[in-house]
Amino acid sequence: MPGQRQPQGMDRDLTQSSATQLSDVARRYAGALFSLARDKDKLGLVSEQLGALQKMAEDSAPLKRMLDSPAIKIEDKSRALVAIAEKAGFDALVVNFIGVMVNNGRSVDLLAAARGYDALYADHRGIKRVIASTAHKMTSAQTKSLSGLLAKSVGSDIELETRVDPNLIGGVRLQIGSTLIDASIAAKLDRMNIAMKGA
Repeated sequence: MPGQRQPQGMDRDLTQSSATQLSDVARRYAGALFSLARDKDKLGLVSEQLGALQKMAEDSAPLKRMLDSPAIKIEDKSRALVAIAEKAGFDALVVNFIGVMVNNGRSVDLLAAARGYDALYADHRGIKRVIASTAHKMTSAQTKSLSGLLAKSVGSDIELETRVDPNLIGGVRLQIGSTLIDASIAAKLDRMNIAMKGA
């Protein structure tokens, strides 16, 4: 994302439909957890701990494989993930949520549900949560420029979190609430290859 030209390109990508929505399953679980957390006055705590869970999965390939693998028995997966959550000091509400999703055979949707919860919590506070992933760390000027562009594009205050993803060739991948907008060069190349195969 060199210089200041990339955010201008993002304005075009934001208005085009390259977005992937959360699955209905993830959205339902996120909504149920949000209702429980609101009733127990734990909205912020749950948001923080689900964010920690997502970070753990990003930093641990074995954990991500465990969530996604259908080969691991549900009871073994549930026992392992609940133990990880308890060791991390997660609240009982979050631990039980993880256990329920895994025991229902929905571990593959767990991280998506966490993102859905995050979006609901942001909406509750009147803001949009945005995660911007780039191949290289953005400068403070680039971050400020992107924040301004996004605030205008979504029409509300935003919370911008920046992440570095070495798997991206260039460009930026945005997650705005529950919507993923992939404007990376890698994604564009993938789309081009698919189009060429279908030609």
